[in-house]
Amino acid sequence: MNSVSQKILLTVLGIAVAAGLLLATLTRVVTTWTCGSVTVGGDFITGLRVVVFGDTSVVTVPDGCTVPVPGIRVAAGVLVLLLTVAAGWGLALWWRWRQSDAYFVHEIKNRSGFAKRHEILKHASARAMLARARTLRPDLSHHTVTDVAWPLGKSLRQDVYVSVEDSIVLEGPPRSGKGYRLLIGAIIDWSGPLITTSTRSDNLTATLTARRARGQVAVFDPQHLAGIDTSLSVSPIVGCEDPLTADQRAQAIVKGTGLGTSSTNQEWAEAASGVLAKLLHACAVSGGDVATLHRWGSNPVMAHGAVDVLRSDGTPGWGDELASILDDTSNLLSSTWFGVKGAVRPLGIPSIREAMTPTGGHQFDPDEFLASQNTLYLIGTGSGAGSVGGYLGALLDDIVETARRKALASPGSRLANPLGLVLDEIANMFTWPALPRIMADGGGIGISPLVVLQALSQAETAWSKAEADTIWSAATAKVVLGGASDVTHLRDLEALLGTRTVRRSSTTYTDNGDSVGVQKERVPVMTLDELRRMPQELGLLAYKNRRGILLDLAGWTERADASDIRAGRAHTEATQLATFRSQYESKTR
Repeated sequence: MNSVSQKILLTVLGIAVAAGLLLATLTRVVTTWTCGSVTVGGDFITGLRVVVFGDTSVVTVPDGCTVPVPGIRVAAGVLVLLLTVAAGWGLALWWRWRQSDAYFVHEIKNRSGFAKRHEILKHASARAMLARARTLRPDLSHHTVTDVAWPLGKSLRQDVYVSVEDSIVLEGPPRSGKGYRLLIGAIIDWSGPLITTSTRSDNLTATLTARRARGQVAVFDPQHLAGIDTSLSVSPIVGCEDPLTADQRAQAIVKGTGLGTSSTNQEWAEAASGVLAKLLHACAVSGGDVATLHRWGSNPVMAHGAVDVLRSDGTPGWGDELASILDDTSNLLSSTWFGVKGAVRPLGIPSIREAMTPTGGHQFDPDEFLASQNTLYLIGTGSGAGSVGGYLGALLDDIVETARRKALASPGSRLANPLGLVLDEIANMFTWPALPRIMADGGGIGISPLVVLQALSQAETAWSKAEADTIWSAATAKVVLGGASDVTHLRDLEALLGTRTVRRSSTTYTDNGDSVGVQKERVPVMTLDELRRMPQELGLLAYKNRRGILLDLAGWTERADASDIRAGRAHTEATQLATFRSQYESKTR
């Protein structure tokens, strides 16, 4: 008899013995209830003899009482029915659980290949982060973990953090819980100056009150998408007296419009940014405003006024260079001016022009912003009517360059107050040329970027493929949420996690008997399908050169300060509702 047959026979015998003992017990209970004190035979087939064959000789009852065989059979039938229903229900529940997210998560968490608790304690715990606190935050005498690290979630009941020195990429498709489970908490907990971007006001609504408790809050929202009035106006012209500043700002504005992201229009982006730099410089040295910049940039005929300014007061040679461009009678002028016109187009909208015209001489001061736990929300879109992505990118560029210079002038060439960048939806807002460089070297000078992408291909669209690869590769912490569908990228993630060893047994049947073989096989720690199927409460962290860490992601509603966040959100929502209602009513009159 082979091993499979032996297992089947033993299983059948086990069920028969259990059924016999159960029926014997049932016989004793029913007979005792009818006759009082009884004695029932002790072997396991006693109950079967009574129920199946009606044999009452195995049961001793008091004189004058008979064994209630019909009652025992009815009770046995009811019991069998109940057990069958219970077994079927249990089997259904078991099968349903095997198909559930809970079983999926349970099975993944219990497999080898992921970081164990001692690895997390050594490399990604609060203790590990605080070990370098004096180096990362020399300005503080007493450190908490959120002073030097980003909180991500839990793994094996252990809080997981990554250092402020780390560059982070958070990848998750729309509606995967990025804001609810990660970004809102990260914004609230950051203890230095913080810049956060978004095309919507969701993160702002939940965090505005909490950030105001830390320092000053500003919202740069030229398109009036947030419903919050902080009276922040930022001129793209201020500072452009310096030709280097004018050139850098022009490049940020032009590339922020999307021109130059393709290899076919790189040369036109360079030409357009060169012209725009001269127009910005001319406005700055002549005291012109954004209305002047819009007028000059909208039509090359009107830009001749900038030539005279540059020749008299501007950088030597810039006036003649601009004049030669304007006097070109070939198609090069129209191609060049296409980028310039697109860059200044938003300035033709009165509300946007107003947002870029500071009143009372007050201009946003990056140095003042970087000095404390202040917050800047950048809200806008990179496409559609009135898109201001380029100007948002120019402001971000100014602050980061100021932070870089300030770091170089600080002890250890590091910012005393690390600058946090929560760049949500940045690929949909503007192409920031400095991001690949910041991802690579920002952590060493105290600039900590957290880039949020819906997919890596989104970065390849906004930047070049090489730059997108740099952003991904330079991220020392990669957090991936479920729901992705790019097979090529999922295959890369599968390879990034490595492999694990599994044992597979096989049975060979022959006339001379059975043989069982055990083989070891290397399989992926997580397959493509498993990466795609991760539920929202589960995330994956690939951290430096460590093994992958499975993250339990809790929403902000489970935080200890959730009630304060709810109250702050409700207050902000009321303000936004009143603002949006007023805007709607003014347009319908």
